[in-house]
Amino acid sequence: MPSQQPAAAQQPTAVQQPAAAQHLPSRRSVLRTSVAAGAVGVTGASATSATAASADAPASASRPARRSRRGSSGVRLRWLGIAGWELAFDGHRLLVDPYLTRQPYTGPDGKGDMTRALEVDHRIIDRVLREHLEGAPEFVLLTHGHWDHLADVPYLLDHPSWRDEEINVLGAETHLHLLTAMGVPGKGRGHRLVVVSGGEVLRHPLQPSGKRPRPDYTIEVFRSLHSQLGGYGFDPYGTLTAPPSRPRTLGDLVEGGTLGYQVTVGDRLSVMFLSGTANFAAREVSGAAPDVLVLGASGHAAVHDYVERAVSALGRPRVVVPSHHDDMVTALDDPAVHGTVNRQAVERLRQVVGAAGHVVDPRHLEQFEL
Repeated sequence: MPSQQPAAAQQPTAVQQPAAAQHLPSRRSVLRTSVAAGAVGVTGASATSATAASADAPASASRPARRSRRGSSGVRLRWLGIAGWELAFDGHRLLVDPYLTRQPYTGPDGKGDMTRALEVDHRIIDRVLREHLEGAPEFVLLTHGHWDHLADVPYLLDHPSWRDEEINVLGAETHLHLLTAMGVPGKGRGHRLVVVSGGEVLRHPLQPSGKRPRPDYTIEVFRSLHSQLGGYGFDPYGTLTAPPSRPRTLGDLVEGGTLGYQVTVGDRLSVMFLSGTANFAAREVSGAAPDVLVLGASGHAAVHDYVERAVSALGRPRVVVPSHHDDMVTALDDPAVHGTVNRQAVERLRQVVGAAGHVVDPRHLEQFEL
């Protein structure tokens, strides 16, 4: 099963614009508008905020203070729906779980039907790439192997606008076996399947021989956990040690372990993606202290104090962005898609984050700056 149950369609509530707040010297960056320096805001998305946190908020002693100017980090996020994200800055682009098809996954009884044939919506993928994703990413980061995270990746990698690029696809062993079975990287393609398991700290670009220049950004990989719904389980589960037959149904795309990623952009800010599921391994991420946390927000009925523990374990990030909290099936170009967001999940995040931070309420495909 995916990381949440379908959310009831509701119209999004109006959001007040944040008032300007005094800039506080902290290593954590805050979402700010370019119009009101020091105020929390976004470009192209709605946001909610409370008053600024106290200046003595905890910070990692092992990292230098961020030196980004007010409202000018140049780092932008775009929600692709479900658990999909684009992170873009300085001509670089990374994608997390880029799934755009949003096919139905339930049977007539409303329960998940893993025997349904896999579908790929070429029309919506072509439109999103044409109108929103300008150029191929350098990395595709996979959190786990379920269809609503991985199923579109083969078509994306073979898309005319991507196929001649060299794209690094990061995932666990099972995820890469599934992609291999689906024809990735493809004949004559330069894409790389890179197996990771948690603990890796990768740099981009690669370090030249004999030189030690600072990387443009780093990607740290964390072992994570899949959501656990009512009944304490999820489906389809399983792992693979070799490529299977070509996947044909939803159930053929198994979880295969779950990963989180933290992308650190120079000395500007870091973004933690625990975005693909609504669970995490606290001891794995303890001490990471990201500036921005993208957090799976729905589907944690069996997980004790999920939101509270996640925010606490990560040092109470100043900015939290919900993920995986829409109905998963309404088309991305349907105006009604914004009304399928799980509003209760957003409000829960606001309650937990409180006055010490800010919760961004993203809209599908609308880019906003950190």
